Amino acid sequence: MVDIDVHTSTLGFGAGFAIPVTENLAGRISFNKYNYTYQTTSDSIKYDSTLKLESVAALADWHLFSGITHLTAGMFYNNNGFSMSAVPTGGTFTINGTVYNTTQISSLNAEISFNKFVPYLGFGWSGRASKTGFSFKSDIGVLFQGSPKSSLTATGTAASAAANDLAASQVQLDKDLSGFNIYPVISLGIGYAF
Repeated sequence: MVDIDVHTSTLGFGAGFAIPVTENLAGRISFNKYNYTYQTTSDSIKYDSTLKLESVAALADWHLFSGITHLTAGMFYNNNGFSMSAVPTGGTFTINGTVYNTTQISSLNAEISFNKFVPYLGFGWSGRASKTGFSFKSDIGVLFQGSPKSSLTATGTAASAAANDLAASQVQLDKDLSGFNIYPVISLGIGYAF
């Protein structure tokens, strides 16, 4: 018997399937994806930003007392990330306290990534893959994704000269993002077992 599902979560929109292993244990594979692009302006700098959510999970659900409540543990391939490009609308960039005009630095680019293979722990409610029919599914848990890693680059005539300022800004950005090493996961979905 196989239980297939569609869901929406803090990891994006997704689908998955589960197969019972024993009366209380099921193995589950889940796929998630979502991209969100937006634009904003701050301090005369225009930012084009993209949030990329993309993951694949291999999970084990232990159904307590053969019921609908389950504990979950597993691993994620975590391809989540964030990218940003910035172009000044006011004619200058300030990087690590140094002011550059648009001839010297014409654009700034930032990439933020996380560990690729990360553990997950959670719990939830669902029907079991050993019973046929529709079921409502929900999960709450956390991805232990490690501290984010940033990469800052620039284009322009002074891009190589700005390397030290970019490196200092990157160190500060990594410190600012260090609290995002745990990512909360909340998921709601509908499944069908057959």
